[in-house]
Amino acid sequence: MSNLNGAYYGPSIPPPSKSYHRHGRGSSCNPCSCFFGCLCNCIFQVIFTILIILGVIALVLWLVLRPNKVKFYVTDATLTQFDYSTTNNTLYYDLALNMTIRNPNKRIGIYYDSIEARGMYQGQRFASQNLERFYQGHK
Repeated sequence: MSNLNGAYYGPSIPPPSKSYHRHGRGSSCNPCSCFFGCLCNCIFQVIFTILIILGVIALVLWLVLRPNKVKFYVTDATLTQFDYSTTNNTLYYDLALNMTIRNPNKRIGIYYDSIEARGMYQGQRFASQNLERFYQGHK
């Protein structure tokens, strides 16, 4: 090789060998299994697309409305009667409460269809009262 004056490119590169890659299942694919696979793929794509669309809608609604938690406060409590009867182990009381419900949402009003106020002492319920239903507008 020392006597070559020109550029030496080496031996020629052989052409790439032919690949015998079978697409899908090749000749063993019967029409029923190919149809079933295609049908499953289409159903999966439709369900996935619907989930993506619903997620985008939920995100947009959340960004537009920016919902916040409603806050409940007891602003005043008055106990005018408090008698305990030892004969039948009964507590007689007269308790009045004033509640404030604050809706911090600027674009969302709330319908209160069913509200139950419960009086609890050491984990035991001693009273409950159902409140009338009403609508509270936005801030």
